[in-house]
Amino acid sequence: MRRAVPTVLGLAALILTAAWGQADAPREADPQVVLVGDVDVPAGDVAGEVVVVRGDVTVDGVVDGDVIVLRGLITVAGQVRGDVVSVSGRVRLRPTAQVGGSVLAGETAEVEAGAQVAGGVTQGVRYSLGSAVGTIGALLAPAAFAVSTLLLLAFLLLVAPRGLERVGQAGRTAPFAVAGWGLLAALGVALAGLLLTASVLGLPLGVALLLAWWLFAMVGIAATTWTIGRLVVREPRSRTGALFAGWAIAAALGLVPFVNVAWWTLAGLVGWGAVVVAIWRARGPDTPSEEGGRGGKHRAGRVGGPGSLPADGEDVPAARLG
Repeated sequence: MRRAVPTVLGLAALILTAAWGQADAPREADPQVVLVGDVDVPAGDVAGEVVVVRGDVTVDGVVDGDVIVLRGLITVAGQVRGDVVSVSGRVRLRPTAQVGGSVLAGETAEVEAGAQVAGGVTQGVRYSLGSAVGTIGALLAPAAFAVSTLLLLAFLLLVAPRGLERVGQAGRTAPFAVAGWGLLAALGVALAGLLLTASVLGLPLGVALLLAWWLFAMVGIAATTWTIGRLVVREPRSRTGALFAGWAIAAALGLVPFVNVAWWTLAGLVGWGAVVVAIWRARGPDTPSEEGGRGGKHRAGRVGGPGSLPADGEDVPAARLG
């Protein structure tokens, strides 16, 4: 019996120690994230981060983190160990409030006597995303042009590789004519669209033509990009290599501010001029071929000429037989 007493006392001490340790063990606070609605942290409760898109927050207990409200009122009578931020709303601190960070209010911040704020209190704060949006927009535009140009070039190379080669030849061999025709084509399409919109019947066609002007510009940029690629990777070398060489140069130009606008404008005009010149050349029988010769003629020579074969039924002179 005497031996059992120490054993029981030891077990009791272990149980009490475990219970005490469990009671003192820190409990991880749960975050509170609400899209639309109010959040209340009553006295005696502990919450983690509190984020509300639209609604009011009342803190009588403890928030182990920040309290952020996009649109609503924040009332603190307890303890907030982080910052208190109301992007578009008011902040009210009761006399028992304790804030470990800063208080930022989009409208007004009411701090009653006795409230404690470790950081500063700022009201009338204006949050602007202009710089971030501007940076993203500056990167999105060149990326969009680069991807669109690559896809369009790949499509043209797939469905009309010889036509694309003719456009590149026109851009390399007649730069001044290409520039002039490109300017005339752009002005002509714009003027035709404006004239059509002046009448009720022509309004739909005119609007469609003006909207299609951007498609024309994209085709022109793709044509100029291909021409540059063929200047780097000459015929008859890989068309794929020429595509990526021109596209890399065009994408690099598109990343430079102000230069990219000039590049897109000039490339669109020159490219459309190259398309116009290539179409005009294709109408004639003596269009240059991809190897630099003259297309549309037989290489064996004309009938009856030197080195040619006789026509059917034609007598062959004896001198030629010898």
